[in-house]
Amino acid sequence: MTPNISKIIQTMSNIVADVMTSFQSDFENFDRPYIENADSSKFPMIWIVGKSHTHLLNLGEYEEHFSENEVARFVYVQGGNPFLSFLDALGGDHLFLIELDGVREITEKQAREVCRDIVIPVAEKWIKENGPLPTKVQVPVKFFNITLSKIKELIRECEAHNDNSLIEIFRRFHNYRRVAKDQYIQISYNPGYNEFTFCEYTDEKQGLVGGIIFHGWPETGYMVNGSYQMEPTYGWSSHT
Repeated sequence: MTPNISKIIQTMSNIVADVMTSFQSDFENFDRPYIENADSSKFPMIWIVGKSHTHLLNLGEYEEHFSENEVARFVYVQGGNPFLSFLDALGGDHLFLIELDGVREITEKQAREVCRDIVIPVAEKWIKENGPLPTKVQVPVKFFNITLSKIKELIRECEAHNDNSLIEIFRRFHNYRRVAKDQYIQISYNPGYNEFTFCEYTDEKQGLVGGIIFHGWPETGYMVNGSYQMEPTYGWSSHT
């Protein structure tokens, strides 16, 4: 362990003693081993310290994470920064910037600026080396065993009942957070039961599955159709 790392560990230990009133072992079990084994590429970090918890934002790992994970690139183009959510829920916690030359307390505003100064250059470097980031962030929805005219007929039937449940379900699928280029929702219609089944596929792996079930109209009466609702409503409802 280098002299600088030893100095950082000692400063962090002092902060734990001053700030934390319980669960100080979190520092010993998680933060300290990470710092002791970190090479220069792992810096900087932002350290969140509360009365009963600590958390390290490993900013130095972001470039590798961004390069190796397609989901990180989709999060970025959708306006996401993986570190800011931690800063949104501080509740009076202390923030410290850990660099190779030491530890210093910073404000929330400064922490947000540090996070942006890490994330944006990483994305710009990746674009320069690999080309544009993906721009299509809505998840494709693929229909099977149903014609476009039949879909329109079912939607018009909803509109005639002042109901938009079916189109809203389709829109909700379309607006799922996209995490890969090879990602889509497959919706299949069963005309015999007047119901849909759906499945999400990401990189050929099956994910969320379920059904879109019709629960009747006032003039026909409510229909369970094998799928119970906590608050029974007419029209269409998705079930997983």
